Amino acid sequence: METLRLKEHRLKLNMSQRDVSNQMNITQAYYWKWEKGKTFPNAKQILQLCSIFKCTPNDLFGFKGDFSVIMDKLDQD
Repeated sequence: METLRLKEHRLKLNMSQRDVSNQMNITQAYYWKWEKGKTFPNAKQILQLCSIFKCTPNDLFGFKGDFSVIMDKLDQD
């Protein structure tokens, strides 16, 4: 499973886990699991996170590749 750089992006914007989870209409515990790598958001949620964090999926994954390949893989899981 890929690791997302959620905490890094969240802290750059001085946001709490609750702030992010409220914007996504999910529980803080659900978001916490993503940040800790216990579960993983789906492709739609990744795009929501990018919108909140004002970043690209590449930034969220921490690399300079073609994110569409990863997004397709996520939708298959």
